[in-house]
Formats: sequence, structure tokens, C-alpha cells
Amino acid sequence: MTKVAFNISMSLDGFITAGNQTREEPLGKNGEFLHEWFFSSGAEGDAYVQRLTSNIGAVICGRKCYDDSIPYWDENGPTGALRLPLFVVTHRPLLASHSTGIYHAVRTIPDAVKQATSAARDKDVSLMGGADIFRQALAGGLVDEIELHIVPVLFGAGTRLFDTLPEQIKLEPTSMLETPLARHIAYRVVK
Repeated sequence: MTKVAFNISMSLDGFITAGNQTREEPLGKNGEFLHEWFFSSGAEGDAYVQRLTSNIGAVICGRKCYDDSIPYWDENGPTGALRLPLFVVTHRPLLASHSTGIYHAVRTIPDAVKQATSAARDKDVSLMGGADIFRQALAGGLVDEIELHIVPVLFGAGTRLFDTLPEQIKLEPTSMLETPLARHIAYRVVK
């Protein structure tokens, strides 16, 4: 059964971006440190990344994430050679060069989840960000699992993930893995 899993890297003090965000540094000053675990965690980390990505069939992100990532994504989208469909929640058109069938603009989070679930073909849907999209999806009961990649850094400023939640959300821990550059903790959302 397809599940919607929110995956995100976060500083130990709860930020998913560092402070001082600019167009050149959309994750803030030294914010890319949040993703180093994904690219250089050694054999155990590489095996974890493979497990994490092997059952994803589609991806959802918000407009800010899309706009910030354009310099880093090509016509294949965020999953590169896998060419998984990306559903961008937005009210504005996407870049003309992103009309390759990978990128899809959708107006609401429920529509994005519905279309991504269909496109995933029994695989999981990865909700990749940002914080606002996550909070809205969580409030709408659309998130099945939360996987946090807690990176050993204190930013002190930036974008907080859990800044405003509409209500108390109960979680059940399902797994934890320690790698050299992050602690990976997964929770099932109790509905």
C-alpha cells in the first residue's frame, strides 16, 4: 500500500534551513551541511540512502522548494536518472523547460497527494518540503510517516520545521539509525 512519507534533514535545534538565506544560498549560510549525510556517509550511510530511495515512486514539493532548487535540477527533476514524477504545489506555471513529463504543477496538497499516489504505482510518495507544505499536509491527515535526518549542527536561526502545528499529533517510532553525519529517526503518524 502506498504511503506518503515526509523526509527532511534538520539541525539539532529544529531548523531545516540556516539563517541568512539568499538566492545564491537558498538553504542559508552553510545550510548545505544538512545534506552532506546523503552524499558521503560511508558504506552504512550509502546502504541507508539506497533503502530510503528504492521504494519511492513519486515526489511532492512546494513552490519555494522548486524555485530554490531550479539551479540544481535538470529536466530529470530531483531524482536524476530515476526520472520520478515531481508534483509541485503552486498557482503559477512551472518553467517551460520543465515540460518533459517529470514536472507537474498542481494547485492543492490533496490534489498533489492524489496524483502522486496514482503515479507512484504502489510505491511510496516522498513529500520533500518545505516546512509549510509539510505542516499543511500533516494538518490535512495526508502524511503517513515522518523521517527526520537530524544533523549534528546548531544553526540558531533559519526555517523551523515544527514552528506552528494546528493540533497535537501522536507519533509512533518505527526505526532509528546512527550514521557518521546524521541520526535517522522514522515515525508513523497515528491516525
